[in-house]
Amino acid sequence: MDTDTKTDNRTEGALAWASENAPTYCEAVETLYSWASNYEDYAPFRKFLDLIGYADTAYGDDSIIFGDWKRPASSLGYVELGYLADALSEYANRPLDVDKWVMELLEIESEHGR
Repeated sequence: MDTDTKTDNRTEGALAWASENAPTYCEAVETLYSWASNYEDYAPFRKFLDLIGYADTAYGDDSIIFGDWKRPASSLGYVELGYLADALSEYANRPLDVDKWVMELLEIESEHGR
């Protein structure tokens, strides 16, 4: 991660940290995370975690499901689908880097809240 212009505002929560510390290759992921803050349990971002195999990467368990997949269309409108597509595109271009950043983001969320 480029630390030249980044701040260490972890204690302010994951949203604040992500908005200040998203590298250029994670800007769409940060946008999706920020947008998902409007939803109970960050539903669009949790679907992103499922699609990139986060549970398998982080826990070695691909049976963990973060998003509600019963009726995806009920929680994903055209804006959410666009943000999700952009985030998945970033992941496809740099999966290891995006994985690393997402893991750090979720660690901060776990320790300091959203």
